Amino acid sequence: DDTASRTQHVVRSHRSHREEAMHLLSVVVTSASLLISGANAQEITVSPYLQWGTPQSMWVLWETTSGDESVVEWGLSEALGETAVGTITADAESSKIHSVKLDNLSPGQRYYYRTVTDGTLSTIYDFITPKTPESEQSFTLVAMSDMQRDSSNPLLYEDLITDGVIDYMTTEYNGDLADVLNLVMVPGDLVDNGWNRNEWITDFFAPSAPLMSHVPLYPVLGNHESNSRYFFDYFHLPDNGNNEHSWYLDYSNTR
Repeated sequence: DDTASRTQHVVRSHRSHREEAMHLLSVVVTSASLLISGANAQEITVSPYLQWGTPQSMWVLWETTSGDESVVEWGLSEALGETAVGTITADAESSKIHSVKLDNLSPGQRYYYRTVTDGTLSTIYDFITPKTPESEQSFTLVAMSDMQRDSSNPLLYEDLITDGVIDYMTTEYNGDLADVLNLVMVPGDLVDNGWNRNEWITDFFAPSAPLMSHVPLYPVLGNHESNSRYFFDYFHLPDNGNNEHSWYLDYSNTR
């Protein structure tokens, strides 16, 4: 009986050590998987923003740290249902700028959309397409410039967007942003140094996000952009000018 008892104790002890070893191995494998997953997971560094809207189309752009998928899910409601695939501009600093054109849209129609990059989904936003030129639609635009960051007033541009444009448009006109504002023009000096990528992400796009995700943005070069490649990578503008150094836009009955 003593021999049998000692044998059972040894067996239980070996089983316990084996189970503990297997548990530790599982923890190590899981931790390694999480580390690999974390290393490969992309992040949205620039939220979706709108470009070059026409009665039949709209461009959607955004930036991620990685990922090879450029997809916009869109539709007439938040259920979405339609899918469009676009292209990527890869930056030397390993960022990915995604450009997707939504086509075959109807004039004066509200659409909902979100971006998809390798499983990373944005928030669902909306926009309204312009009406046809023949309708001679009344429209509202905002023109603003020289929003490059001032160290003595670092939150000035953010306040202009949220407490200025958005608050004024939605309060004074009693509507949602996509309905009451049709386009935003920025004639130059979006950032202080056009070759500083962080300024584009932090100083321009981050404060702009609540506005530019619903209303198309139309910028032109200023001297502070310094003809930087970032300007041309980040924007998809009308192709009727000189390689986006200049362009024109027809909206309703106005050029």
